[in-house]
Amino acid sequence: MLIHPEQTFYSLLNEATDDPNILAFWLDGSRGKGLETGDSDYDCTMIVKEKVSSQYARRYSNLSSCEIDLSVMSLLQFRNYAAWGSDTAWARYNFTHLTAIVDKTGGEAQRLIDEKGGIPVAVKRSFIAGALDHFINQTYRSLKCFRDGSSVGARLEAAEAVTPFLNAVFALHDRLRPYYKYLEWELNERPLTRFAIKTDELIHCILDILANGAAPAQENLLVHLEELATADGYGGIFADWGAKLEWMKTVRF
Repeated sequence: MLIHPEQTFYSLLNEATDDPNILAFWLDGSRGKGLETGDSDYDCTMIVKEKVSSQYARRYSNLSSCEIDLSVMSLLQFRNYAAWGSDTAWARYNFTHLTAIVDKTGGEAQRLIDEKGGIPVAVKRSFIAGALDHFINQTYRSLKCFRDGSSVGARLEAAEAVTPFLNAVFALHDRLRPYYKYLEWELNERPLTRFAIKTDELIHCILDILANGAAPAQENLLVHLEELATADGYGGIFADWGAKLEWMKTVRF
């Protein structure tokens, strides 16, 4: 007889609550953010004591066939997971808007969840600076392609500008760029209040850029991102582009 994944999840939750070897337990993914659909798996994380981590990982290794994707790790392993600059740093956005359902660590597990869901203070300025320069460079390359009659090149360069733009504008709001699946939800539920382009227009600009390169939309993002970034002390990055920046903001195709 097949067991519904919801039953398996609640069984795991009960075990996490009662088993002293299990230190914390929570839902990841869409369900962890309250955005589940009928097709959503139960992505979960279980934090266990160091001495039983291998044993418990083996115990629960067969759950993926039950639409349950369970990660089992020790607290030490979790501290190192999704560290900034690591191979698993891509997973950091997963931890935004998550709350541990079970936390027997005196709040340490939740503190780590919250830390992983953000940009470390020590790297924030360099991260923003790099994203801004990358975005400006991609915009410049795209507009040059339009100038030179290469519409394919212009569209591809413009598409590559979207990610550094989002990295920068979200970081300037002290937030991580969301996975694209959650972008509209993030923008609607937590608008970028300091950015002059509001949510509906911003989404339209991004889609226009992805569809055809849209030089006017690129220029719109460039002008308003410069305004926001300059207010936070990053104006020098734009100034370093000199006459090229002015050309990008005034050229028409």
